[in-house]
Amino acid sequence: MTHRIFISLLFLSLIFSCFSGSKSKSTPRETIGLVQNTSATGFSIQHFATYQKLTVIDPWQKSTDNLFDYYLIDRDKKIPAELTEKQIFRTPLQRVVCLSTTHIGYLSALNETTPVVGLSGSLYLTNPDVKRGIDENRIREVGYEQGLNYELIMQLKPDAVFAFGVGSEINTQINKLKDLGIPVVLVGEYLEQSPMAKAEWIKFFGAFFGKDAMADSVFKNIESRYEAIKLAVAKVTDKPAVLTGLPFKDTWWMAGGQSNLAVLINDAGGNFLWRENTSKEAFPVSLEEVFLRASKADFWINCGSVNNINELLAFDPRFSALPAVKNSRVYNNNLHSTPIGGNDYWESGVVHPDLVLRDLVRIFHPEIFSDNDFSYYKKVE
Repeated sequence: MTHRIFISLLFLSLIFSCFSGSKSKSTPRETIGLVQNTSATGFSIQHFATYQKLTVIDPWQKSTDNLFDYYLIDRDKKIPAELTEKQIFRTPLQRVVCLSTTHIGYLSALNETTPVVGLSGSLYLTNPDVKRGIDENRIREVGYEQGLNYELIMQLKPDAVFAFGVGSEINTQINKLKDLGIPVVLVGEYLEQSPMAKAEWIKFFGAFFGKDAMADSVFKNIESRYEAIKLAVAKVTDKPAVLTGLPFKDTWWMAGGQSNLAVLINDAGGNFLWRENTSKEAFPVSLEEVFLRASKADFWINCGSVNNINELLAFDPRFSALPAVKNSRVYNNNLHSTPIGGNDYWESGVVHPDLVLRDLVRIFHPEIFSDNDFSYYKKVE
């Protein structure tokens, strides 16, 4: 995953007068306040007397100065005159389409999966309630990217389509949906630069369902638990070396030294083998360099879709000589997964970095959490 630029809240307060929609031209009056995010930089929430203004900031890779404004108004309130021609959403939303299973993680945490009527990647889904809706044909598979079923989405009559884009080509999809009269909301949580920043997007989703207070409470509880776990390992001096990932052909795409995964490993009292790397994105590493460093790794985590050691060795028999394999210290983050590769780690795990962190502490420092009740990880044997 790539990452977005940081934009300060002070700077946001200044540029709000310059952008509307994707480029606002005026700021509505009667501003009550701007919600102060703790970690997230990809969105802002601004409160007015009778509505909210949500702004999404640079929601795709290498995006610069692209803002998207969404105005949220309760269904029983009159639309203010100053919002003429703005993109308005009546809340709480009653019918939504999600183009990423990660969005389901946020809605589930808010107890708002019932409004979901359409979904991309249903075969990769792990949420039992939504899977039941798919089985009962209450939730439809709408395809994805070039295969998006626009006709079906129109038939579903959603109040909002939650979408995401890897590159600027997402604008083509957005414009086509808008031309069909389908309201679109861009979500860029995957670009955030820390696990807690990703989790904070629950506030963004909460606003669309009139659950601002609940979302804030859920986030604060997650944040509190995360910080408590960090504190529990803060004085640990013995930090095990950690290898991550799996090769693709002759290249190993390693997590960046400033990536979300690197942050989690560090916060869990681990020593990421490429900690000196300054990238927030995955970067290519030769197999020779990986084998050299992996000879000093105490643990190996997040190794693709691997379920057992034989599957791991099928990638390369030389893995059997690595200390992490020889000492049975290989753990994967696919405890809850689907037959074709869906993984709850990328669904609810994005909203619950506290549980992910607790799993990692259990792995690296079992003396701190003696139980083996994992949420997302399992031992590869």
